[in-house]
Amino acid sequence: MDDSKSSFKKKRVQKRLLLLFFLGVLVVSGGWMWRAYDHMDSTLDAVFYGVETRDKRKDAVSLSAAQPISFALLGIDSYGDELEEMGGRSDTIIVVTINPQTKQTTLVSIPRDSYTEMVNYQTDINNEYNDKITHAYAFGGTEMALNSIQEFLNVPVDHYVEINMHGLEYLVDAIGGIEITSPLTFEYNGASFKSGDTVTLQGWEVLAFARMRYDDPQGDTGRQQRQQLVIKAIIDQLLSIEGISNYEAILSSVGMSMRTNLTFENLVDIQKYYSDSITSYEQYLIPGVGMYMEDIYYYYVQPEERLRISNLLREELGLEQVSVDDLNFSDADLQFGYGGNGTLAK
Repeated sequence: MDDSKSSFKKKRVQKRLLLLFFLGVLVVSGGWMWRAYDHMDSTLDAVFYGVETRDKRKDAVSLSAAQPISFALLGIDSYGDELEEMGGRSDTIIVVTINPQTKQTTLVSIPRDSYTEMVNYQTDINNEYNDKITHAYAFGGTEMALNSIQEFLNVPVDHYVEINMHGLEYLVDAIGGIEITSPLTFEYNGASFKSGDTVTLQGWEVLAFARMRYDDPQGDTGRQQRQQLVIKAIIDQLLSIEGISNYEAILSSVGMSMRTNLTFENLVDIQKYYSDSITSYEQYLIPGVGMYMEDIYYYYVQPEERLRISNLLREELGLEQVSVDDLNFSDADLQFGYGGNGTLAK
């Protein structure tokens, strides 16, 4: 009888100890998770940079409601370790939409030399100043770049991520490189690529792969295609990474070479509600023609082409379609024979 009571007491003590052990594990792991989230939040705060853009939506988009969203990805042509040192131009401009309803991600590259309005550029000569879209960043930073992109395509830009050359190199190295299949054979800045070969590229090689333009038979169009390959590969690699601490390390490695208006809560919502939609891609380039104005080269996109891309993106964002009358027209449109409403003048 006494042995039985003693055995029962031992088992009860063991169960209590086991319960305390598991509670201890939960408390410790919970504390670690809280610290990890806190560190990640602080790291993202360091690269957060809010901007004001012209309102192109009736209502603000809700990430927690899994509404379709848009991003502008800006690659800044400069090598400073901090954005304040950069200046430069947005030589890479990619508009991305993610639609959780259609499970579709769309990438549209805007040619760097596209002739468009520099929104809010101050000039004593005209009320509106037009230039290459890449110059908007040089003239007015992130805010002018985003507003000019919105005006060019008549679509809202909900969020943005901008990164300079050093930042891109650091990012690729931090995620362990990216896998790329080169569409052509070429050498650039010490890196060699062979058409059809699939290889894992490190940061400095990715810069060479994405920046080469003059040896590509398609010129800047070919470079845009390679840049889209790089963006897709980076996104795929980021989505394959597990663990908050890994993302914190990645953001820390990029440091002040990157800026975004995404908060930590935004990233949590995107991971939760949008990940399944970042697996099916549609990729587009914007066709146009070269032109010269006052002996300066520009890339001219006809109104009907801008309208086509605008409505394509607006459909993915769940927005109503627009007509050619809703686009902004420039002196270049008049030069190419278009009237004020975007129709060919007779």
